[in-house]
Amino acid sequence: MKYFCNIISKFCSSDVKKKILHFYEKLEKQGLIPDILNLRLDNYELKSNNLFFITLNKNTEFHLQDLVNKMNCKTTRVIIITNEEENFFDFAIEYNICNIIHIKKLNENLLLGILNCFLKENLSLESFFGNRKKIFDKHYCLSGNISMFKLIENTFADFIEKIQSEIRNTFIINCHELVTNAIAYGVLGITAYARDKKELDTTHYTKINIPRNKEVKVRLLMNEDLYGIYVRDSSGLLTIQRILERIRRQSIEAGETIPQGIEDYTGRGLAILSHLGILIFSIKPGEFTEVSLISNIEANFEESPISILAAEI
Repeated sequence: MKYFCNIISKFCSSDVKKKILHFYEKLEKQGLIPDILNLRLDNYELKSNNLFFITLNKNTEFHLQDLVNKMNCKTTRVIIITNEEENFFDFAIEYNICNIIHIKKLNENLLLGILNCFLKENLSLESFFGNRKKIFDKHYCLSGNISMFKLIENTFADFIEKIQSEIRNTFIINCHELVTNAIAYGVLGITAYARDKKELDTTHYTKINIPRNKEVKVRLLMNEDLYGIYVRDSSGLLTIQRILERIRRQSIEAGETIPQGIEDYTGRGLAILSHLGILIFSIKPGEFTEVSLISNIEANFEESPISILAAEI
């Protein structure tokens, strides 16, 4: 099977096209582009595996609707490259596309990670760290009786000691969000409806017993620039539509002054994480949900644009 990275002018703005070509050529010169992947400009084969980079505006949306309707969702991955002026959520929700990267965040390393993920069934945290030397890389397994009091600080103290003091609290908050979500869905079986209504959540528990068949797996990585949090639960209850809808309700689009879901009980955590780094989901319905966050190890308190990648496999 052939693998193509596609840049089609009628689907992609000239600025985005120029940026992707620039980074792709730099990666190619370094020998980092996988041999089985080929770049294709202004042409595509829908029978092959295709990675499309697209932008949304009045001129491209009609052509994109026609393209997406012809696609095989199992062999095609669409990445929406956006900016603050575009309303991409309606299109993303309609076509179940949860790969959204702001043009300001698109860089050489991110492009390489996206290309490497495209060649795999699931979206891998490892794809964004590559062969760069790791300062920390450790797997954890949460099972048995655990205390929810300072769960992150007590469980991952060895990692916390390695990161800069300026971002320790940020890491703890981010990790807490991912781990407690995994416990809520994968261990306690709390439904999305119950969480939306705040009928039940992990805040109702001081201690939780995690059976061996529902263990929560965590991996923490760090190199000189990035840290990564990977969390896997055995539920497979999350869906791309759920992710898109929750983050949309916590986002401000053109013409809005406050988020639609400002009074919602759920979604705010995921929305915040999607602005703090690259938020990645791999979901096998009914079997597992993997959620990863890749963020900078340097403290940065400026508001950052959205970055999400997701796949149901």
